[in-house]
Amino acid sequence: MLGIKESKAAKIARAVILALFFLWSLIPVYIVIPNAIKPTLDITAIPPKLFFQPTLSHFQKAFSNGDFLLYFKNSIIITSVTTLICVLFGAMGAYGLLIMKSRAGKQASSFLLIGKLVPSITILIPFYSILVKLGLHRTYIGVILAHCSLNLPFIVWLILGFMRDIPMELLEAATIDGATRMQAFWKIMMPVLKPALGSSIILTFQCSWNELLYALQLTTMKAYTIQVGISRFTGALTVDWGKCSAAATVGMLPVILIGFAMQKYLVTGMTAGSVKG
Repeated sequence: MLGIKESKAAKIARAVILALFFLWSLIPVYIVIPNAIKPTLDITAIPPKLFFQPTLSHFQKAFSNGDFLLYFKNSIIITSVTTLICVLFGAMGAYGLLIMKSRAGKQASSFLLIGKLVPSITILIPFYSILVKLGLHRTYIGVILAHCSLNLPFIVWLILGFMRDIPMELLEAATIDGATRMQAFWKIMMPVLKPALGSSIILTFQCSWNELLYALQLTTMKAYTIQVGISRFTGALTVDWGKCSAAATVGMLPVILIGFAMQKYLVTGMTAGSVKG
């Protein structure tokens, strides 16, 4: 394959586009975090004040709300369980599709992303009806099932792409040595899939943690997540922007920490398959 040299102008244009995209993605962070530590009068000042006396009063107001820590705990439980289920069963589902010999099994992966093409709100009503009949609405389990239904097909598709880069000789050698298919999955596939699993953890955690619609409609106040809690900080006539910004800043931390912790797996996972034969 002939190599295509990239001109200097193209490199500069690409760098500028990436820089603009990066800066654009930081705008919400630039607005929220300073507002979380600005005095109330400085938040709405025009023009915006670049220099101000920092305060933690907004964080105190957010945490003094008796339900805020409950919302945070709910988000941790729902997101952690959702991530565990999606990554574990996503890897198993991808492995099942990989070893299927039938034509239907090989074509099944083409339909995994159909759910992503359908707006989430159109699935909400039938999903709610099912949960009501099962008695699982207004519970942790109902939200977890909803988040899994949104994320699991994509995780299967993602991990399956990595598995297809793994030489099948590894599985065949394990079978010859007497390993069952499940033993080959746990001892051969799982260790090799660390980049894919790391990427899956980040994506599932981020999607579940930030999800609002299902968490709002399928739960009661005792099971509200932090995203629902932040939305409830806005009043009908007024908004305490400092309090909302402080709560949003706290809500960012778990996703940021998970992103940094799993960054090496995400980078590896996006730039390589798994094992190159």
